[in-house]
Formats: sequence, C-alpha cells, structure tokens
Amino acid sequence: MAVPFDSEELAKLGWRQGSILGPELSRIARQSAPERVAVTGDDRLIVTSHDCDIVSPSLDKEPVVEILRAAVATANREARQYSGGRNPRALSLAHEDGTTATVLACSVHDRWTIPRDLLLREEPQERLADRERKLVAEWLAKRYIRAAFPTTFDRRWHTKRKAWQRLLQRYSEWLQGVYVRLNTLDELPENVAYTCDFILAVPFDKQGGEGWPAHREDLEREVRGFWDQFKPAIDCSGVTPLGTDEITLADLEEYQRFDSDWVSFEDDTPTTPQTADMRS
Repeated sequence: MAVPFDSEELAKLGWRQGSILGPELSRIARQSAPERVAVTGDDRLIVTSHDCDIVSPSLDKEPVVEILRAAVATANREARQYSGGRNPRALSLAHEDGTTATVLACSVHDRWTIPRDLLLREEPQERLADRERKLVAEWLAKRYIRAAFPTTFDRRWHTKRKAWQRLLQRYSEWLQGVYVRLNTLDELPENVAYTCDFILAVPFDKQGGEGWPAHREDLEREVRGFWDQFKPAIDCSGVTPLGTDEITLADLEEYQRFDSDWVSFEDDTPTTPQTADMRS
C-alpha cells in the first residue's frame, strides 16, 4: 500500500540535489551515520540524491535520500590533488554560503541514507552552487564508471606513472583531456604486446593560437617518446592532438579517458559525456 506523501511540499521547501541539511535534520542524520563516520557539528551534510528522486511522489519507490558528509577544511583554498573530481576517493571543493567562503573536504566513504520524509521537517540550511553540485554528482558517479584496464597492461607501465603525471602537468595549459584506445581489454600473455593510440584534447581557444604549432609538435613527440620506452610490451601506434571543437562522439566511441588523479588541466570540463574515466 502506498504511503501518503506530500512531495509538492518538498519542492516548496526547496529540497534538491546539493541541498545542505539544517540543524534539526543534521542532528537526526548524525544519529544514523555509520560508526566509522565521525560527524561533527561543523560538518555540512549534503543531499546527493537526484532531484527527481528527492521530489518523487512515491515514498515506496524512493524511501530514502543519500547524505554526504563534508568537513570544513582548515585551508583557505582547495587541495589541488583532490580538486576537480580527479581523485576517486577524496574531493576538495570551494563553497560560499552567502557570507563566508569555506573549503569542504569529502570522502567517498562518508555516505549514508536517511528517510526521505524527514526532509519535510525543515527547509535546507543552504545549497551548493550549481558548479559544485554538479562536481559532487560527477565525482560520485566516476567511482563506478571510471575506466578499467587490463591488469597486465597496467603492470607494464605503472612504475613510470609519476613521470606520466609530470609530463601531463607540463602541458596542462594545452590539454583538456587525454583519451586512449587499446587493441584489446583482455589480459594478454607477457610475450604479446598491447597496442595503444591517443587522442589529446586541446582547448579550442588554444588550438591554432599563438605557439600552438610548436606545442603540438612537442606534445606528439613527448607522449610518443614516453610510451615508446615500453616496447615491445606496449606499442604506441599514434598520438593525435585535436581541438575540442574538432572532437566528436564518434571519435571517442572506442576510447577511454586516460588522465591522472593529480593533474589539473587548464579546463577540466569534459569534452564529451564520458563513458569512462581512469582514476587509478
């Protein structure tokens, strides 16, 4: 039997994804938090469920909403290695409540649910800005959709992972994303090579601009040189820098995003809806 539920009142109160619990709901949510999650009175408790689920008219179909704990960081700026959603386990994001600017630190493990009808008790205390709300949602989603590569492929190059990160960082101003295509996602025997090729997504306002021809040549040379060191275990068959205005969904259909948790590109906005994202 369906439970009577006033979903319109939830909408009137202003509940949506990115809403932050007020004092009463925070107190209730703290009581139901897992024992491993240490919640303090200063923490922000963010509703991460989708807007449609939050205001669903059916309490039977959507009985709970998910809560993410966000601690107020002592630093006055985002931790670079955890910003932009590039790390799969931790997130650092700026937040302004209208009077005070803070930095919030989130762990992907600090999540739990509360009954959705509790939201009828009070309106949100505050909300994340749209950019930060979207960032949190994408960061949580990447936990499950980030790229997975063959273990044998990873073993053949991961001892040089920091060098790869340094290479990408040097060219971060000229990169918006890196995509890789492997000849197979199967586990191959040691005497059989993986073949890979890369698309380097370049911000459209950089591609073709001043200094671009030289940077394009350097990018191609250095990326290919990095992967050539793993021959014959890995064979790099191509490196293609393309402006983001030149890349289509068809181009990336067989590719997976292949960036690094620790690299901050000039613009972290995805060039296309990502089907996978490497965050190892």
